[in-house]
Amino acid sequence: MAALTKNHGVRFIDAPEEARTVQVPDFSTIAIVAPAADANPSIFPLNTNVHLFGDEADKIATLGDAGELSMAIDDILAEGINASMIIRRVEKKTTRNEQLGAIIGDPSDRTGLWGLLDARAQTAVRPGIIIAPGFCNESPIGATVATMTDQGQDYTTAEVTFSAPGAVVVPKGHCVIAGGKVSVVIDDAGFGIPNTCTMTITGDGTGAEGTVSVGPVANPVALGLSAVAKKVLGIAVIDGPNLSRTEAALWAERLRRDNGRYLYAIDPALRRFAVLDGTDDTILTRPASTTVAALFAKRDRERGGPYWSPENQTSSAIVGTARPVSYYDGEVDHEANFLVTNGVNTFIEGKELYGSETLSNDGNWRFINKVRTENAIRAALPAVLRKWRGENFTAHNALMIVKTIEYFLEEMVALGVVVGYTRYFDRALNPNANMRQGILRIELPHENTPPISDIQIGMRSYLPAFDVLAADIQQALGNLTPIAA
Repeated sequence: MAALTKNHGVRFIDAPEEARTVQVPDFSTIAIVAPAADANPSIFPLNTNVHLFGDEADKIATLGDAGELSMAIDDILAEGINASMIIRRVEKKTTRNEQLGAIIGDPSDRTGLWGLLDARAQTAVRPGIIIAPGFCNESPIGATVATMTDQGQDYTTAEVTFSAPGAVVVPKGHCVIAGGKVSVVIDDAGFGIPNTCTMTITGDGTGAEGTVSVGPVANPVALGLSAVAKKVLGIAVIDGPNLSRTEAALWAERLRRDNGRYLYAIDPALRRFAVLDGTDDTILTRPASTTVAALFAKRDRERGGPYWSPENQTSSAIVGTARPVSYYDGEVDHEANFLVTNGVNTFIEGKELYGSETLSNDGNWRFINKVRTENAIRAALPAVLRKWRGENFTAHNALMIVKTIEYFLEEMVALGVVVGYTRYFDRALNPNANMRQGILRIELPHENTPPISDIQIGMRSYLPAFDVLAADIQQALGNLTPIAA
């Protein structure tokens, strides 16, 4: 070919390649974010991602007994799996709000749970199931609305001061002045307000005053976990309030939003027999998120991927739930169904995981296995399609990209984890100006397989059954003739 570099002799030329095989990454590693005050800092430095397997007993022992990490690992291993785990130790704080702050961390500094964004680069392991056991269950009480009862008059400057006796953090806000009248905006809702909150407005005008409403807000750790899980294409298992079914439903509703698809909520807490060093062995009340994370990983290993719900597994370690959860086969009115229909998964009969729900506000992402299947697709395809980045924009290369996608989705359909799909090149979405810039867009509509959630059996009478009965009677009586009267 004259278009190639001139040569006199023999050489090898790489011919165009065919479609590539897609490799789905592992999504079963459990990432734990929690304090451990007695940990060996040389093995588990603060705010550092450390990968280990469940059989590395010597390394796990250096976490010490203080804090949540060692107990969380025990909960996971008690399910009989040699889990792959990422341990992210945060500093132990003295107050609850400071501890929550240490768990959440700073997104720009990559501290706290935000440091999991670097986990794959630092450990070569993807955090697929994220937990912060014991730190997602509360709904902090803060200032919710500042209502003006009188906007006053003649203001050009004004400041607002909040008072909340006994609050861990007092709310903060600022004034907005329009036409000499004052409105108040809450900038910081505060934290741990035990009773009431009031506000005082000062300035160069007169008469401005108002009231402050307080109430529960969404758990900030759970919100942070949803954002991180979305970024790393994982999911987070979060603990409910462990109070009552009503409290659990209200807690979940505050967390229901776009990123709620990455959250799997569980309530109540669980009870597990624990062997404790230096004290009496006993039955402890433990966050359920650790056990559930282990059940996710266990099913992944048994089935070969993240495409199936963890539901219907029984725990090998727990001896019961922290409060009774009623359940009746064939009925609707019981606590287990109430929880699940409100987005909170639970355990029935003190041992069996019940529910596949997320906290998404989009019904398409109601089920956790559909979310994890989508995560797998979105993680796997970009990695394999890199091969064509930088190749010439030709019809052959476009076809090979489509064929790679097609072969992958065909396998997903054969596995039963994708119901169906199509793929096509939409000319309207590939204008000449875009293709000149090397932009190729392929449409991939697909539907991930939901779990069976509601088995409905229509029950009604069946009159033709008596035809069968009559035929049986006739056969049994044979040729008997009627007895004369």
